[in-house]
Amino acid sequence: MIATATALARRSHAEVLVLSVRERDYARGFVWDVRQPGEIAETVGRAVYQLRRAGVDASGLIRTARTGRVADEIVYAAYKHHVSEIVIGSSRRSWFGRLLRGSVAPRVLRLSDLPVVTVPTNRSLRASA
Repeated sequence: MIATATALARRSHAEVLVLSVRERDYARGFVWDVRQPGEIAETVGRAVYQLRRAGVDASGLIRTARTGRVADEIVYAAYKHHVSEIVIGSSRRSWFGRLLRGSVAPRVLRLSDLPVVTVPTNRSLRASA
């Protein structure tokens, strides 16, 4: 996905905003993160580093959203930061996986008026579970 973002940014001489949305679940007064905050920060930092190393101006941003509202947060952040295009990874999940965990990329496509580029990720079903 970084290679696609790099190519698009170079072609249009654009800055890249690397966004990761921190998913939070809430139930009966308890709050927990779906992924660890340190893992998210490391992923964003690594992506920004790779983009800058490739000569692309990049910055990182971490937002928080309730589980099931990640796509809404992506679209909101895109408008708030005046981006011209959204590049998002899409994983291949079974119909059962989509049922259990949802699918963010198709929802972003439905919600956004901006151009959206989906890039297949190489994560296996085991790595994303």
